[in-house]
Amino acid sequence: MERDAQTNIQLTDTYLSERLNDIKTLSEAPAVKDTLANAQAHRGPVSDLLFNVLHRDISNYISLSLLNPQGNLVLSYPAAPLAHGKYLIEPEALQQMQQTDEIVFSDVFYDPVANNPSVDLYVRVIDNNFQTLGYVRASLGLHRIWQAVDSEPRTNGSDSYAFVLDQHGVRIAYTNPDQSGFTHPQYLFKAIAPLSADFQQRIKNENLYGNSTTAVSTVDDAKLAAMQSNVQSSLIFQFDPTGQNQTYEVARATSSVIPWTFYLLKPLSTVTGLADQQLFGVLLIVTLMLVAAMIIGLRAGRGITVPIMRSVTSLRKNSLSLKTLSDEEQVVATQQSWMVEASQTAMKSTNYYTNAIHTVTQRLSVICNGLTQRTNDFMDPGLKRALREVAAGVAYIERANEYQESANQKLTTALRVTAQAAEQLANGAKSTDEAAAQLEQVVRQLTAVVGTENAYPVETQGEKEKESL
Repeated sequence: MERDAQTNIQLTDTYLSERLNDIKTLSEAPAVKDTLANAQAHRGPVSDLLFNVLHRDISNYISLSLLNPQGNLVLSYPAAPLAHGKYLIEPEALQQMQQTDEIVFSDVFYDPVANNPSVDLYVRVIDNNFQTLGYVRASLGLHRIWQAVDSEPRTNGSDSYAFVLDQHGVRIAYTNPDQSGFTHPQYLFKAIAPLSADFQQRIKNENLYGNSTTAVSTVDDAKLAAMQSNVQSSLIFQFDPTGQNQTYEVARATSSVIPWTFYLLKPLSTVTGLADQQLFGVLLIVTLMLVAAMIIGLRAGRGITVPIMRSVTSLRKNSLSLKTLSDEEQVVATQQSWMVEASQTAMKSTNYYTNAIHTVTQRLSVICNGLTQRTNDFMDPGLKRALREVAAGVAYIERANEYQESANQKLTTALRVTAQAAEQLANGAKSTDEAAAQLEQVVRQLTAVVGTENAYPVETQGEKEKESL
């Protein structure tokens, strides 16, 4: 509502500013100054100028007039201006123009015959020496303002209405339910508070607000009068207007061109109902958006989840394969370790017996050598031959023992290499087991992401059951 009120008054200000510019330009035209300075001057150029200005807003300009310093008519187009009481220029406006070169607005007039509300725009015309040559008066109809006020029910609802207050607190425009315009609202040209005696006299003298036909009266509205007089009051408020039986929410906006205030009123129940409808509409839209987002999310999630679950299944199969390979390598490594331990034990026994044979051989060799050296005690040739054979056998055993020691060393080296290979195989089995555990952790994390812990293919679950067995 506040925005609508501001928009309405801004359009009014724009329109009035254009008319002010028309009149100001007219007052500064050399042809106008020549006509007012010299009554005998040719009036063709200034008549053309008045014609052109009038046609800038032909629907609302009533007349354009040039007046001499005494306020008497010099020239007018398209017809002579209407006198307001006995004045062509309001005395108050004439007094204001002596102190300023700006355009002065009159109060509001009303012609009941033409059904035409209007204001006069006055501006002083001066020469190069700042001497007054005369005045320009433009009578401007206010039907454009009335039309804007009458259109509010179509814009803001049939139960809303609007009005305009002038600086005296008189309703100069009021929403008219009669679209034909033959009748007027009962509050039109009624004051919201008692008028001063001086202004009441002016109303009579200048026939303001069409007073000669319908006397201006007061329809008190104390709350509205208080808000109107307080320039610091809120631009939107609630109150019960005179003649209404319900509370209204009111938005107001004040013109920056002319001292008028626009009021837009709408029943509070309608405003709150509309707010509830808007809130419901917003909630409905939000709900639909959430549902749509959920559906889209589910579809998108399913499109993402299926490939991930396929990858999870593949990874789990690889994990099971690595686990199986790790177990097999562990068994082989264990068997290799047992074989190495048994071979090492056998090797120790072989070394022990080899050393014993070597010791016995050395002892027999010593005995044979001793017996051979004492041949004088054993003269029997057969005994000597036997001793020689024993010595030869001992020598053979020594050579065989040397070969055995060489073979034992080679076997020891082979056992050491086999032990190292078994250790490496055991380490490989451990690494494979760790890799399988890490891969299983990745699978669990991916499963947690897609949110389906048991969403594995049937064959994968079967493999898990086999693994547990």
